[in-house]
Amino acid sequence: MQSKRKVKPSGITALYCRLSRDDGVDGDSNSVANQKKLLSQKAKEMGLSNPRYYVDDGYTGTNFNRPGFQQLLSDIEMGYVSAVMVKDLSRLGRDYVSVGNYTDSYFPDHGIRFIAVNDGIDSDEGESEIAPFKNILNEMYARDISKKVRSSHRLRGNAGEPLSQPPYGYMKSPENKKKWIIDPEAAAIVKDVFKMTLEGKGVETIARILQERKVLVPMAYWQSKGLPRGGKATQANPYKWCKSTISKILSQQEYCGDVINFKTYSKSFKNKRRYENEPDRWAVFKDVHEPIIDREVFERIQKMIGKTRRRNPKAENWERNMFSDLLYCADCGRKLWFNIKHDKEDIPFFMCGNYHGNRGTCSSTHYIRADAIEQVVTLELRRLSKCLCDDEESFATLLANKTNEDMLKEKKHIEGELQKCLARSEQVTELCIRCYEDNVSGKLSDEMFTVFSGKYETEQLRLKEKITYYRMRLAKADEVQQSKDKFIAAVRKFMRMDYLTAPLLRELIDRIDVYEVTGTGKNRKQQIRIRYKFVGYLEMPSVAGRHNYREETRKGVAVEYIPTAQPA
Repeated sequence: MQSKRKVKPSGITALYCRLSRDDGVDGDSNSVANQKKLLSQKAKEMGLSNPRYYVDDGYTGTNFNRPGFQQLLSDIEMGYVSAVMVKDLSRLGRDYVSVGNYTDSYFPDHGIRFIAVNDGIDSDEGESEIAPFKNILNEMYARDISKKVRSSHRLRGNAGEPLSQPPYGYMKSPENKKKWIIDPEAAAIVKDVFKMTLEGKGVETIARILQERKVLVPMAYWQSKGLPRGGKATQANPYKWCKSTISKILSQQEYCGDVINFKTYSKSFKNKRRYENEPDRWAVFKDVHEPIIDREVFERIQKMIGKTRRRNPKAENWERNMFSDLLYCADCGRKLWFNIKHDKEDIPFFMCGNYHGNRGTCSSTHYIRADAIEQVVTLELRRLSKCLCDDEESFATLLANKTNEDMLKEKKHIEGELQKCLARSEQVTELCIRCYEDNVSGKLSDEMFTVFSGKYETEQLRLKEKITYYRMRLAKADEVQQSKDKFIAAVRKFMRMDYLTAPLLRELIDRIDVYEVTGTGKNRKQQIRIRYKFVGYLEMPSVAGRHNYREETRKGVAVEYIPTAQPA
């Protein structure tokens, strides 16, 4: 006599329920409540313990990026789940390739028992020959629904009904959701934007003015009013307007009272990305709602925008400055941007990309000319070369002491942090096991278990990332100990070339910190600190010489280089 199949006692029985807006045509049979009732009853009949619901209400089956399903996958990866049960295969999804991958590969690889109740599928009873055909039929259903929705969408769009959300400055009428009415508060900002443009202000200037006036950006404004909108939900500064937002407002014909449909389209029911449509495929309906901007003003603005001079494209033989990505602001830590001042003669320079004058947070520009930094770095590398030539043994000893001192200090710090992470990781693992055991024994409710397990899982992932990071840094610290020979070889290469190139710079230098200018006139000074590859910041002894250097970088402009030194 064959023994009965033993039910795996340890682990969660995941009862997955999904309902999309398109499933409403099936009546109440697919409602989440009915799915829960059916699945819990079936799990009880089959003797499956520790049931837990994972629900996605209002999510399409063609996309698996659903919060409930992603939480289920996360719990499977953590080893909490032993069985997954759904009402039928269509609840798992309507993409036959993805569904097949989960049922045929992913679940078996993780030791998960999969059950689709109404389809009569149970992985413990062997493979189902009918499952692939059901998955194809489920996808065909989704394709058919998509065609019907597209057809309805096109009929409504061609009839002049707005298909999109109202733009900033409008809102839906409480009496008729298909009609847009003016939102007075936002409309006033739209009018100001058009007015400032007519006055000759550019989009960057307008954006800065709105930011200074503490005007909420459109997304933050809609959130403050409790209005749902797609797009980025949060941002660090709700008052920081982008010039692209201003440009979009200035180009929206809807402010003249028009409705424009079919600006975008999707290529497939599986691909939710929206693509820009050609203007000749738009459906334009004029004077449908109350205008915010006069049509004459709008058309005048479009002519002004069309005449806006754009920056000339970079020439084919254009090369970026060799110091790009090497210069950093010593105060805020952000990179310095490369710019060219176009006047009587082009002057390339760098300045802090986070300068508050450009709506950043850094208080100073940290301006430095490209020719000046080139001269200073060249002179400093010549000092290194002279020190190497005069006394190679002392130079090697200096590098060895520097790398050993820095390396030992860094290794000690990294090892301490690594041990903390390893200890906490073991502690979190024990807490997860204890939490699971308390849930199985009934000491901890399913709701609290979900809260705690989610918290511990997030912490465990963060700890794993830190452990990997610290181990990589330890390995790198060991390499640095043997790096002085590489640095000396790079300095020798400069001695043979005696001029700077981008590859040589990146071989020698890790970063250069640029400080703000102090003093004025003849007392004007600016400090820079060079962090070299392999050895970090290097203070040269007095044997290297402390002579001041003065070189003319361009006609009438000279740079005096005053090297710092430590006692011999």
